[in-house]
Amino acid sequence: MTSSAKKNESLTSVHLFSIVSTPFLITHAFSNSSCGGGAMAREKFDITNMKLEDHNHQEFIEYQGDDLFEVKNYFWEYLEDAISKKYYIYGNPLTTAPVPEVKAYDRYTDSVRHYLNFSSYNYLGYSVHPEVIEEVQKTLAKYGTGAVSAPLFSGYYDMTRTLEEAIADFKKKEAALVFPTGYSANLGVLSCLLKPGDVAVLDILSHASIYDGARLAGADIKIFHHNSPRHLERVLKGLKTKRVIVCVEGVYSMDGDLADLPRIVDICRKYGAKILLDEAHATLIFGENGRGVAEHFGVEDDIDITIGTFSKAFGAMGGFVAADRKLIRFLRVSARSYIFSCAMAPHTAAGILKILALYANDKSRRIRLWENTHYMHQALTDAGMDIGETKSQVIPVMVGAEMRLWEIGRRIYEKGLLTGVVTYPAVSTKRTRLRLSVCADHTKENMDACVAILKEAFDEVPV
Repeated sequence: MTSSAKKNESLTSVHLFSIVSTPFLITHAFSNSSCGGGAMAREKFDITNMKLEDHNHQEFIEYQGDDLFEVKNYFWEYLEDAISKKYYIYGNPLTTAPVPEVKAYDRYTDSVRHYLNFSSYNYLGYSVHPEVIEEVQKTLAKYGTGAVSAPLFSGYYDMTRTLEEAIADFKKKEAALVFPTGYSANLGVLSCLLKPGDVAVLDILSHASIYDGARLAGADIKIFHHNSPRHLERVLKGLKTKRVIVCVEGVYSMDGDLADLPRIVDICRKYGAKILLDEAHATLIFGENGRGVAEHFGVEDDIDITIGTFSKAFGAMGGFVAADRKLIRFLRVSARSYIFSCAMAPHTAAGILKILALYANDKSRRIRLWENTHYMHQALTDAGMDIGETKSQVIPVMVGAEMRLWEIGRRIYEKGLLTGVVTYPAVSTKRTRLRLSVCADHTKENMDACVAILKEAFDEVPV
């Protein structure tokens, strides 16, 4: 195995369970990290001196004490140290809608403060669109607050059925199925279709829900270097089974780059592998009609399963899968995260339907988003920031060493900027970053202020 291959293989542990934009999160149970759990963890942990810089979250996840809950005592002290140094800037409740300028509670001042918001996925601003809100309120009055049942019983409403038909039409697929969340869509589809002995071949930067679905199925997981069709071909060429699915994302949520779909599609067809494409951050944004990166590259007909979410550009909640009619029928009565979850609320479906209608008649919000995206790419680059290979509204600002990230994160938070502060296990401790989400409603003044805060903080904490 080449050194590059070894590096990417070892990174599997970083991404299998990681959820982007938060460092204090979960990685998978068969990690390759240096912490061996159990006795080794107990030797490393000193309850009287738990410092943020001496540990990482992976160690706590792998900890195996004599008592099942023993780890909580160590983690409590670890996080208390992070809080005392004002490095823990996560989980502060917003008190306003997710618009470019928000108010949020600050645990360090025990007050509600004003912030520039570059952390929201409300890319097109639909969550606060007056016509969407009016439609949701009207439907809420008719149907009540929730579906209050599983979809195969009484939780399936006419609004949901109409939404599934509309999504299938929008995605140019025969049928669609709506899930409670985007996470549960990937989880349900992969855990339903795959069996032990099957192989899921994943781009190493695939979302946690993709890894989780394959693991839940008991399938073999193979990874290929990020966005490397050449390495994908080597992996597929070495497989013995024909029951293979390749899983990629249209826009990668950590780096903002696009999957090399034309070459990936060609290789999958060459080796007879199915393709699952997660368009969470691409739907309504890429492609002439907003159908995503597959439309952008002209390969929609080659994608077997399309996954999407309503929690990004739609500004709502829920997920969906679009595919051929027979496959959707099978998933409807077999995908456990669908059949054993309460169904989407009717008013949520109504709001999404209104958004689809608005979007079909007016692309001005998407135009503004792309104008803002290009502006921010240039402004950050001109300010000397490293924004990686992003081609989208998801913009990483590379920081480097973890302790530098904590200092910069603390400073931008104090200066009134909300954005993703990302370290291990979501990314390598040497490739930490801030992650900006640009939205259509950001003004030039918002963007200039964001860049100015970042530049000031970076200058204050040099490499």
